[in-house]
Amino acid sequence: MEKLTIDRPDTHEHTLTFIRKKNRFNCDACGRVSTTDRYPTDEMNMYGCLPCNLFIHRDCIDLPKVIKLTRHSHRLFRTFQVPGCNVKCRRCVHPFECGSGGYICTDKTCDYILHSYCATDKDTWDGRDMEGVPEETSDSDQDVMSLMEVDGNTFRHFSHHHDLMRLCVNGEEKEEGEQVCQACILPIDFDSFLGCKECDFALHDTCANLPRKLEHIFHVHPLILEVNMANIKEGFFCCSNCERESCGFMYRCCQEVCEFKMDAKCVSLTDPLHNAHKHPLTLLDRGAWCNECTFYLDAKQATLPALVKCNYDIHPLTRCFAESIKLTLPFRCEICEIRIKPDYPVLQDIYGCFDCNTVVHVECAIGKYPYLKPGHTIKLNGFEIEITSNRLSRPICHACHSICRDKLVFKNKSSAISFCSINCITSS
Repeated sequence: MEKLTIDRPDTHEHTLTFIRKKNRFNCDACGRVSTTDRYPTDEMNMYGCLPCNLFIHRDCIDLPKVIKLTRHSHRLFRTFQVPGCNVKCRRCVHPFECGSGGYICTDKTCDYILHSYCATDKDTWDGRDMEGVPEETSDSDQDVMSLMEVDGNTFRHFSHHHDLMRLCVNGEEKEEGEQVCQACILPIDFDSFLGCKECDFALHDTCANLPRKLEHIFHVHPLILEVNMANIKEGFFCCSNCERESCGFMYRCCQEVCEFKMDAKCVSLTDPLHNAHKHPLTLLDRGAWCNECTFYLDAKQATLPALVKCNYDIHPLTRCFAESIKLTLPFRCEICEIRIKPDYPVLQDIYGCFDCNTVVHVECAIGKYPYLKPGHTIKLNGFEIEITSNRLSRPICHACHSICRDKLVFKNKSSAISFCSINCITSS
């Protein structure tokens, strides 16, 4: 049974009285009529101060006063009166009810604003009220930077013992997989990059500049860069955001009890995201969506490279979305020769060159495991497995007895058996 009156000086200076009648008042803290599934829309779950015309849900009374989110650089404080009307929440992009409360930035020059329920969601907020807590001293640039410039064309990355040079990808043909970025494991096919003259270590410019510590919209705690796969028992990890396996750079949560980890491609996503879509995309808790139309990318789609090289076309292939193109001919994937399906509900994302009418499935272009590299060894299910390129041999999978068709084959180092996927290794 609810108390008839309560005193919450941190929330309101006057005694709050329980409203003993079904109502449809908007809560001054969150702007909603109801905040939880526990209460129907018109249930008695509000307290009010009649002299001040203030009404607030019981669940909203104890909302924190000051919070810090990884998705924004400043602290946010709770207000019962969001300035202005028709302003939109920066997370859900839905407008505020006029006169309702929310969280606004402590920096008066910043217009960042969130609904209270968006700001305090478990996937957004770490649960700490920062009122009265001194602001942490930010790490110096020296502690956070991964890359240092030695001179105009020479750089030093903390993960590598040789100096790196700025190099350009030339137009010459080279063997598939010859040069990959050690951070994201994707091929280095375009533009300039940082490479080692003494070994095959190389980094995309974007990956080389990823900081050693950061806060990211995809996780509630700060993340720390881990570059040594030798510290991971299996020799690879599964990204908590896109759920892809990777043997590249890993960002792990700074909290020991939290097992969140993220790969370099997911970390490199910034808000707003400029992808192959005609409008900028807003990052969600995992994927990204368009505020102007219904276009949406899940976490895997959002991190796909915009351009890839393919042996079936002299031009780079461009990332395309089947829902936004009209295939007037019965196009087939140049690699697997299976027909492209552009119709709902089997929409397929593709790479294509429409000057040459070349179209390939995304998975055919980059493989099932784009963030695992040939020559790397992993340990799974008691096996020591070497990852190799699948070019001509096409072995039979030991587990599912199918021909291994993907770009990579997983070979048991102690026997002659092969596997076509990680699922087949773990199931055998």
